Amino acid sequence: MRGIFSVRNQSVLQRRGKLLVGYLVAGYPDPETFFSILKGCASAGLDIFEIGYPSENPFLDGEVIRKAHQVVDHALISDISYWKRIRSVVNQPVWAMGYSKELQKGEFHTELAQNSLVDTFVIPDIIESERKHMAVKMAQFNVNVMAFVNPDMALEEVRDCFSSESLIYQQLYSGPTGISDVKDHYKEILTIAKEYSDVRIFAGFGINSSERALQLLASGFDGVIVGTAMMQKLNVSPQALYDFIYSIKSETEKDAD
Repeated sequence: MRGIFSVRNQSVLQRRGKLLVGYLVAGYPDPETFFSILKGCASAGLDIFEIGYPSENPFLDGEVIRKAHQVVDHALISDISYWKRIRSVVNQPVWAMGYSKELQKGEFHTELAQNSLVDTFVIPDIIESERKHMAVKMAQFNVNVMAFVNPDMALEEVRDCFSSESLIYQQLYSGPTGISDVKDHYKEILTIAKEYSDVRIFAGFGINSSERALQLLASGFDGVIVGTAMMQKLNVSPQALYDFIYSIKSETEKDAD
């Protein structure tokens, strides 16, 4: 569905071409430390927070993220009050990433949207017809539902997506996260995306280093979505995570000068 609906998204996306989206599992490594990590990431320069909604079966995720899903308090994270605390800490856009079954259970996603607690939903396993239906419903709350393109799609399908959607997640490969793609199949799709002035396109999957993130940003993506590398750095220490974010953002700001 055409349009960037949230004011936070609109504000951040005005800085086209240099955005870092960082993935964290809600409540990890523990419910209270999580909030200090949010603050530290914001101070380090993270542009957009992609907050993972815990799943009982995160089958599309790699080992590092699966383990994080297993140790968090699912009951606590599924309480709307926890997400209100997230919103009170984070001024940047919050993109809720989750699996369709859990995130839509009991219309929890609608409750998040109605309370202005998220700016975008990122649901990798959702059926496209359901995603479109959800996108129409969420637009009334000024919330986007991200569309996906990947190298296995026919170029006609890719063009259809770009002609009807504004916020796109370009998966650098097809399959579960947590592995590196050594081939750059993204270039043809990215070239097509630039034919559509309303499209804002983010690269994700297999971004395992600051060098890879910067290379993708330099190639023309509006932003990169980094998950496994963020979680790996956090597992070393919060400071390692902040340094990782800062290393990317300091280079993008240098390039902008």
